[in-house]
Amino acid sequence: MKFGNTLEDYVHSSEPHTRSGMLLLESARRLRIRPDDAAEIIKPYTVYIQRLPVPIMGRVVNLISGIVLHNRARGPYKGGIRIAKDVDIWETTELARLMTLKTALADIDLGGGKSGISIDLRALYAAMRREKRFLGEFREFARIAKADIIIEFTDQFGWLFSGRHYIPAPDMGSGAEEMVRIYNATLDPASVTGKPDGVEGWLPGRTEATGYGVWYAVLKDMERRGLAPDQCTAAIQGFGKVGMHAATALQGSGVRIVGLTDLTGGIYDPGGLDTLDVAAHYARHGSFNGYKARSLTSKRLFGLRVDYLIPAATGHVIHAGNADRVQARVIVEGANMPVTYDAMKILMEKNVDIIPDIYANAGGVIASNLEFRQALGGQRYTLPMTFAHIRERFDATYDAMKSLMKKGRTMTEASIDVALQRVHQTMTERDLLSR
Repeated sequence: MKFGNTLEDYVHSSEPHTRSGMLLLESARRLRIRPDDAAEIIKPYTVYIQRLPVPIMGRVVNLISGIVLHNRARGPYKGGIRIAKDVDIWETTELARLMTLKTALADIDLGGGKSGISIDLRALYAAMRREKRFLGEFREFARIAKADIIIEFTDQFGWLFSGRHYIPAPDMGSGAEEMVRIYNATLDPASVTGKPDGVEGWLPGRTEATGYGVWYAVLKDMERRGLAPDQCTAAIQGFGKVGMHAATALQGSGVRIVGLTDLTGGIYDPGGLDTLDVAAHYARHGSFNGYKARSLTSKRLFGLRVDYLIPAATGHVIHAGNADRVQARVIVEGANMPVTYDAMKILMEKNVDIIPDIYANAGGVIASNLEFRQALGGQRYTLPMTFAHIRERFDATYDAMKSLMKKGRTMTEASIDVALQRVHQTMTERDLLSR
């Protein structure tokens, strides 16, 4: 039985057209960067593809994994480990490229990388139950299986981590529990970020950082528009670490959260949801099921008339087939690439603004940089210090984009231009481009 992609599924034949690639080419033309230079920045430095024979509950499961090291002109490769059934090498490449842009836009000394491990955990869980190898709940099964996967992954790639050549972090499907397995192998607190509280080199606020950054990006946008938080409404797709922390922070500022959805369904209340109460329910049950509010699907959520629509779950959820139904004033990309390139063009014609992912969800990598520097023997950070640093980086990033936005560029265009200019300048200074 197939529990993940084959090698052929994972690799495909050639890299498809991607959103970041198209945006970078447009930016290179605006900045008058040579096409050859742009091509060298778009393509990754190194790609590893590795079969993982993982022993899980007495059964060896062969998985396909990959690491894309995109660009380290400005610092060590940095990026999360994604564990998902549909991950492939080109998605991993796109995410690594986004991390290069994100770290450059935030002006921190890191590069871009990403890992992808292909497995359908629910299909494997069903098979294990049929074989009576595991009869517990899915969440416990996933916890055990992911620990085994990361241990094998670290056996294969630990040399990258222990050398601080590539510094992994949590991403979709992985979290602090998985990162501590890497730390257990390397015994180097600077080899991995997103470690659990109390583990050597951990950072207060790392778990909340991405959602906190989304919240602050929204507040900056309200300030630009002259809006007060209690005048605004928001709807959020995804209620994991990003969506949940963004929702509670926004409501705490006075924003009315009218809709929340995840893979299992969603809830809606035009008068506003109590996000702390929802979060407590979600922690107990693992879903919105049973919560006393009207039901809501992501399809309907994307069509809600709100000020801020925040896709904070996965990529490509707003596309050419549904972009025309969006009625929000602003889309805030809490996830990586939730809006496709084609949808961006449709939304631009509809005058729907986009706060791009490389800005809106940069709180996580900004905090990861603090964790990394702290683990190298730097200053110890408290929770208020972490949050203050995230706000400082967001303020500086916004100021860097603002002058370009005044010239008529969208925030997405401005963000790509700032990031590309910084990467190109560093690669030029380091003599890393072909002559």
